[in-house]
Amino acid sequence: KNYFKNIILSGGTTMFPGFSSRLEKDLRQLYLEKVLRGDRERAREFKCVVDDPPRRQHMVFQGASLLANSHEDSSPWWVSRQEYNEQGAAVVHRLIPTKLS
Repeated sequence: KNYFKNIILSGGTTMFPGFSSRLEKDLRQLYLEKVLRGDRERAREFKCVVDDPPRRQHMVFQGASLLANSHEDSSPWWVSRQEYNEQGAAVVHRLIPTKLS
């Protein structure tokens, strides 16, 4: 229930006009149907807030930049440009072991 109190949209596809209000409306309806089983009295207590910051189209990049700068080269979860150039897309098998690797 607390997850719905602070939803923050990020990324360019969230920039469509009316997206945040539509998402909030749909979440309220789904919660009413699936969780509250149509109990409209309890639905009044349900808090759903969808925040749509004006510069959200850049938030994904900014967050990734901050994360990358905080770890620099110390993490085995990063793929360097040189590593990618040498191995191509197959470099992800080092990050996510599968039966294909």
